[in-house]
Amino acid sequence: MGHVIVGAGAVGLGVGSALLTAGEPVTFVARGETARALRESGCERTGLFGARHCAPVRYEVISELAALRAPARSVLVATKAFATRDVASALAGHPALAAGDVPIVSFQNGLGNAEALAERLEPSRVFSATILIGFRRTAPQRVDVTVCAKPIQVGSLFGADLAPIAGLVSAIAAGGIPAETNVDIARELWEKALYNCALNPLGALLAVPYGELARQPETREIMRSVIEEIFTVVHASGERLHWPDAERYLAHFYQVLLPPTRDHESSMLQDVRAGRRTEIDSLCGEIARRGRSLGVSTPTNAALHQLVRALEGRG
Repeated sequence: MGHVIVGAGAVGLGVGSALLTAGEPVTFVARGETARALRESGCERTGLFGARHCAPVRYEVISELAALRAPARSVLVATKAFATRDVASALAGHPALAAGDVPIVSFQNGLGNAEALAERLEPSRVFSATILIGFRRTAPQRVDVTVCAKPIQVGSLFGADLAPIAGLVSAIAAGGIPAETNVDIARELWEKALYNCALNPLGALLAVPYGELARQPETREIMRSVIEEIFTVVHASGERLHWPDAERYLAHFYQVLLPPTRDHESSMLQDVRAGRRTEIDSLCGEIARRGRSLGVSTPTNAALHQLVRALEGRG
């Protein structure tokens, strides 16, 4: 058995295609139309790093983790953040995955995913990945890579040795998706949260790509407020960032991060258009929750959280 990918959405398909291109065995855990398309049409990737097609004979598709019979080389959790605890329960209840040293890697948006997995699994087995690459699913079995602002970063929030994931990371990179290990993944997770909290909710609410948000002074001001609140929460919690203050991060945001992603539409906007639940709870909602626990006010993050939840309620 090879790498098990739980969740065959855009990220799961993108990373899975890289592993398959590198010659790694892969099992997708998928259901419904996605499972059918993967079994019939193969896993496809288009876009920035070239076209790839992996025939169905190259991998296995199962509908749930309980169907997994052989030991896994690694488990990649690529579900939406709101499903993390259910996945953790399924992993903890699986005889071949609950114990041992199989690494579990969260390839998810938002904060708190690794912590949720570590509630049910040995923390030294749990790793986190941050993704500043645009993956857009154009068919149930096909993903398009639209932009790459930074290679995938993979590391441990719990001080674990990164040797168990070195082969996985190398295989992803060999398969055409830039990836590397990182000994300070906490900073990377916060960087991703800054980026996503500033852009994704507004992009979903206004139905525009990232670049449009930077063009309007009104949305620039809202994004500034989001970022300033996150810096306040980070400093209150004793965490560290790559930048000493919001001003320095904003300069990096507008000069380095945003230009290559200006035409990208967030996964949150894609979810809203498809009538799916978004990951706002693990983004602005998590910032607001942490702020409350620290006695820090986060009104802009809280408002965006509630607005996106209201948008979800409209179907």
